[in-house]
Amino acid sequence: MFGLAAALCLHAVPAAAQAGLPGAESDHIVVTARGGEALVAAELELRPAEIDTYGAATIGDLVARIAPLTGRPDELPIILVDGKRVDGAAGINGFPPEALARLALLKPEAAARYGYPPGQRVVNLVLKPHFASWQGETAFGVATAGGRESGQAALGRFLIDGPARWNGRVELSGDAALRRDERPPVDLNRGGDRRFYTLLPAMKGASANVALARPLGRFTGTLTLDAGWQEQRQLTGRAGDGLAETARALEGRQRGRSIGASALLAGQVAGWQGSLILRYARSWTDSIIEARNDKGNIVPRRARARSENLSAQLNFNRTIVTLPAGAATANLTLAANRNWSDSRRADDADAIVFRRDQQDVALALAVPLFAAGEHAKPVGDVSLDISAGANRPSGIAAQFRYDVGINWSPVPALQIRAMTGFAERAPTPDQIAGAPIEDVRQIYDFRSDRISDVLWITGGNPDLGSGRQRTYGLRMTIKPFGTAPITLASEYRRQVSHGGAAPFPAFTPVVEAAFPDRIRRDGMGRLVAIDARPIAIVADVDERLDTSLVAAIRNFGGREKPWQATLSVTHGWLLHSEVRTGAGLPVLDRIDGDIGQSRHSLGVQLNLGRSGLGLTLDGNWQSGYRLRAIADAVGGEDYRFDALLLTNLRIHVEPARILSGHIPTWMQDLQISADIRNLFDGYRQVRLGDGSRPVGYGRYDADPLGRSVRISLRKRF
Repeated sequence: MFGLAAALCLHAVPAAAQAGLPGAESDHIVVTARGGEALVAAELELRPAEIDTYGAATIGDLVARIAPLTGRPDELPIILVDGKRVDGAAGINGFPPEALARLALLKPEAAARYGYPPGQRVVNLVLKPHFASWQGETAFGVATAGGRESGQAALGRFLIDGPARWNGRVELSGDAALRRDERPPVDLNRGGDRRFYTLLPAMKGASANVALARPLGRFTGTLTLDAGWQEQRQLTGRAGDGLAETARALEGRQRGRSIGASALLAGQVAGWQGSLILRYARSWTDSIIEARNDKGNIVPRRARARSENLSAQLNFNRTIVTLPAGAATANLTLAANRNWSDSRRADDADAIVFRRDQQDVALALAVPLFAAGEHAKPVGDVSLDISAGANRPSGIAAQFRYDVGINWSPVPALQIRAMTGFAERAPTPDQIAGAPIEDVRQIYDFRSDRISDVLWITGGNPDLGSGRQRTYGLRMTIKPFGTAPITLASEYRRQVSHGGAAPFPAFTPVVEAAFPDRIRRDGMGRLVAIDARPIAIVADVDERLDTSLVAAIRNFGGREKPWQATLSVTHGWLLHSEVRTGAGLPVLDRIDGDIGQSRHSLGVQLNLGRSGLGLTLDGNWQSGYRLRAIADAVGGEDYRFDALLLTNLRIHVEPARILSGHIPTWMQDLQISADIRNLFDGYRQVRLGDGSRPVGYGRYDADPLGRSVRISLRKRF
């Protein structure tokens, strides 16, 4: 989709460091500072040489790649730019990574300090004061088993000149459909001509964005515009009984368009660092899926949706008092939001129109209680984070929330953070009135032991209600070698919800028994449709322990072109996870046979590189699990899914930086990358209780794509 970039004000917050002038006989102290420092110190910092080892094409790509360094590889971090809160309005995602002076992963207390919910990880992106470049990108990919060719091309212009910057970028992308006849059949009696079915749909899209930031007196203003378009087409079967040469396929098509704009104004107001963000977004979604009725006629099912969002957010941050232990800060946020949507199906008499106005206020305080020194040696550093807020959606009672966190560092090498929080949550506009979409998916039917082509229905559920959520967390971080960039961390989190909404769970025998009104079968018992819209819940419990090791090894293996390496190892242990969907209904245990979720996961990422050359190897292992069978499933036996290991390899090279002698102009600032996804062609295998394999569940039913290779070129000029 047309991705918008919003540029933001770059306002440096200095972090003072004292340094004496060598060789000078003077009693003066010279204070030096780095621009773009955040309010909280960095836990890990990546410099340009280390950023180069990732081989990312854009800053947005880089942020996704460094997610494992946060200890939460499945969550994208909050982004600051030059130490300032930007709330997605920075407009720098499309910039080349070469525009960064450094990237800092901040300590865990940073989220609360900037007014965000405690516990989220925060990354500070510091831009170079001056940068100018054009950048072109092109890529081609293919599955090694055949089919699913993909292509992408982009062109952008980027400029930074002190506090002013602007950029523009356009991108085109496309993926060919993967037809069923491009993969070996498993169920030879499945029926139908395999040419008229797709395992993966054809997709194409385009995006464009423009962003401009410049000083406006004492303030910095930013304006961004974006637009996007995407289309998807799948084949769902043969349309008629005529000759194969003249027959056509039934189709399902989806088309989406979007436009957006945002404006940001930031600067000092009466001693407060303030920012005002205005946003507008509008989207159009249309879908059609063809089917044959009982008479053999082709009947198209159409749906459409229109949505609009307008929001304003005002944020202020400042030091409110200086205590003996340090400065206490306050962060105040005021926001207003208006959502509107209109969705309808062709066979529905009335449209579903949704409107919601919402106001929000939040206050966060960061208070240092003790600071390490002569008077606090036994205690160390102690600080308290407190935040509270309320929002009022139209037609719903006010929703309140609070979070409390305490940070303790008895010695520099050890940091401990404990937190608790409470929030009342109303369903989001998308959960209530999301666009109705129907497409056909290949779903394994446990009852018939075969892959079925199932109508998968998503969209909003107007019957959802509000709920309450409590969270608890305890995190310990150890830097065993002082200032060396090696960090060990372990975090316990527990989340308990009562009421509210949740995504529809994965289809399993137990889920079908729990939601009989959501699963539709025909008169012969064949699986036909699944209503996968969000569900209302009575209670939900999720408890986990995450452990991580992050290490950076710098400047080894030579002086002229030293090597850089970063390593992250993360382990996730799901201790307890269950959901109850109704009074008197049984609890669904996600990790003990009901829904099918791995209890353990292990992720490893290694980045290794030097000037002009880099390698990234990452792997993700998930433990096996059991699915409890139902009485009328094939054999009535439990299904045991094996552990899964997926490995990816990316290699990039910049010829001009590794070759000697005369370098042609076209080779300057050229990067060539090879990206192999699912290097060992792994997939999740399944066995029945007696050790046999289900006949209708094959390798390409579990993962139609398999291993894929992508070659990309990036040229700056």
